[in-house]
Amino acid sequence: MDERKELRQELEQELKWVQYRQKMLDIMDEKLLQMRQMTEQAKQGNLTVGELELLNYRLNNLSTQVKAIDGESRRTENGKIFE
Repeated sequence: MDERKELRQELEQELKWVQYRQKMLDIMDEKLLQMRQMTEQAKQGNLTVGELELLNYRLNNLSTQVKAIDGESRRTENGKIFE
């Protein structure tokens, strides 16, 4: 009986991690969509040099956020990383 209880707890923990990971993937998806919209805006070619520099700064910032969220949300409580 203890084995079943332990397995259930492990599966519940894994489910919580999967739900957390999905939430983080949704956030990353939103940020990637913002990045895509910015690049589409830049492609139109009607931005000043200053606006392009600001856009580039914002793109780099979003890229850093996405990488950080991805890396952090791959970790579990025991520090193991899921790939």
